[in-house]
Amino acid sequence: MKILNVDLDNRGYDIYISNAIINDIEKHLKPIVNKRKILIITDKNVAKYYLEIIQKCFKNYDFSYVIIEPGEVSKSLNTLEYIYAKMIKLNCDRQTVVIGFGGGVVGDIAGLLAATYMRGIDFIQIPTSLLAQVDSSVGGKVAVNFNGIKNIVGAFYQPKAVIIDVNLLTTLETKEFYSGLGEVFKYGLIKDFDFFRWLDENLNQIVKLNSEYLIKIIYKSLLIKKEIVEKDERENNIRKILNFGHTIGHGIEALGNLRTYTHGQAITLGMIFESKLANKLGLIDNKYYNYIVKVLSRIRKPVIFTDNQINYILEIIKHDKKAKNGIPTFVLPVGKGKVDVFNNIDEKVIRQVLRGGV
Repeated sequence: MKILNVDLDNRGYDIYISNAIINDIEKHLKPIVNKRKILIITDKNVAKYYLEIIQKCFKNYDFSYVIIEPGEVSKSLNTLEYIYAKMIKLNCDRQTVVIGFGGGVVGDIAGLLAATYMRGIDFIQIPTSLLAQVDSSVGGKVAVNFNGIKNIVGAFYQPKAVIIDVNLLTTLETKEFYSGLGEVFKYGLIKDFDFFRWLDENLNQIVKLNSEYLIKIIYKSLLIKKEIVEKDERENNIRKILNFGHTIGHGIEALGNLRTYTHGQAITLGMIFESKLANKLGLIDNKYYNYIVKVLSRIRKPVIFTDNQINYILEIIKHDKKAKNGIPTFVLPVGKGKVDVFNNIDEKVIRQVLRGGV
């Protein structure tokens, strides 16, 4: 087992990474839950495989659960209202511990519930998708979508612990696994080029779900993320670099009403388009740009947008939470394993980059 500590003073917490932790999870969480009421938030896909295991682990606790529909359709205020009502009926109080047991959507719902119910109660993340394990479960950003805008209603609210079992990835759909790989590659591009190159060289073992390789990529990804979060918890400065691929990516994700592209697919395409933008602006040379495209093309499909789709993406990114006064903010590569933040990029240039496809 590998353990990382996120050092945020009195809001810090441990991340446990292993390939055999789910069956004795109560042992690791006992110092936190300690006979308190537990409310599990999960979705239908995860419940089908693992809810019974979790129930057995907490058989001696006051244990309840809420099962939601899988996917972005549940990442809404309506879902929050539905669970608030359940919590009131269950007599959940300030001692209740919420556990998000699922992918990124479940983690966001559980986190925002915990942040807002009775002005804040404890919660724990048990991410079951690669995307959630390497990204959304750590760092305290919890949010839902509203009015077609991604993550527009939310909070910064840290969990009390994060439990990661790579064996849970064996029941993950292939497309969802590749979705998570996009975020893993992102860490190499923003902070560690050697890691990016290693991922390219070892992708065949990774996609075979070799637990040794999975633990390594999750540990390395979260090591990078936790060091960034520790320096800038509320995204006022360096944490912004974690948004590489997310400006255009969120626009792409919104194209299909958050259903056509998975989050990771959209972010991977976003990284390619934003690298193309960096190349067009002279921030990176052709050799590095072509290498980024070659590597990321191993985990995505080519795409070409119509003019109407481009117009829609441009409109969406103007309302992105990173935008200022309707002007999009971009994180763009400026060298191997290095990125920087840019504003005031001419919309004509962005349109040209999108029009060419990738």
